[in-house]
Amino acid sequence: MNTKQIITGAATLSLIAAVAACAFAGDEKEDAIAFDKVPAKVKATLATYATEAEVKKIEKGDQDGTKFFEFDIEQGTHKFELAISKKGKYMGQEEDVEFADFPAAAQKSLTAQAAGAKLSGFEKATDKDNQVTYEATFEKGGKQLEVAVDADGKVISTEDAGEEKD
Repeated sequence: MNTKQIITGAATLSLIAAVAACAFAGDEKEDAIAFDKVPAKVKATLATYATEAEVKKIEKGDQDGTKFFEFDIEQGTHKFELAISKKGKYMGQEEDVEFADFPAAAQKSLTAQAAGAKLSGFEKATDKDNQVTYEATFEKGGKQLEVAVDADGKVISTEDAGEEKD
């Protein structure tokens, strides 16, 4: 193989890698949109949680094939994210909170799960069924993990946080 063929091959592989990276990045893609582009059904559901003036940012999202609108909302000092499906169905919300604000059992369970690793990224999440979980992130085995527990400290989920959010 001559030098020209090696360079051409390397350039081709680089291009393929770049295209693949863009394709995989689209798995959980979010695009900012204007309020007037939000469907009426979504706006009707949003009105239950916030006014248009309280909405600071709107993004279209797609996670695992489910399309939704994500709203960043500020109500005074209370800030949270609200997800609503394209059909206007409430999908849940998340807000950043202090670890000390978690129930004692949730704190104990997350501390045990981290096994000495530093906890960070504290969130209180409410799902579509209004079930609340308390989430924290830590590094274990070379991976960033996000663990969600309920108020009693029962582990609800463990996910690779490196693939989840930007």
